[in-house]
Amino acid sequence: MKRKLDRVLRIRELLEDLSRLEFEKKITSIRFLETAAERQRQLALSVRADALQMLAGDESAGREPWLMRIADAEILDWKEERLEALAQEGQGAVREAREELLARRLERRQVEALLATAARAEKKGQVRREQNLIDDWFQSGSSREDPKGK
Repeated sequence: MKRKLDRVLRIRELLEDLSRLEFEKKITSIRFLETAAERQRQLALSVRADALQMLAGDESAGREPWLMRIADAEILDWKEERLEALAQEGQGAVREAREELLARRLERRQVEALLATAARAEKKGQVRREQNLIDDWFQSGSSREDPKGK
């Protein structure tokens, strides 16, 4: 029985490790998306600032470079929004992975508790058997002494 429980425990530990790895992978992915969105936001702000500087500094050069910069800033804003949306979508997957990890951890702990209970029961049975052997030995010894003493 103990051997089977040890195997079940090992399987539960492996499943928990897999769940933990999946959870960490999803968190890393979300962090990457959030960081990329922040970079896009910073880049858009920088491009907009350049465009405004071009507009304020040199009106005789025409509007095309300025308009291109503003268009670039809008594209960068769109990319930022898209990355943020992907990060938000990924939050649900992270929650699910976390819940799965916690469920696997609970399963492992239940098997550990079952294994500990089985070990205590085995130890108790062993002590009981040893005590019965000692009791039998003393009973057989006292019955041997009685006929000799009479």
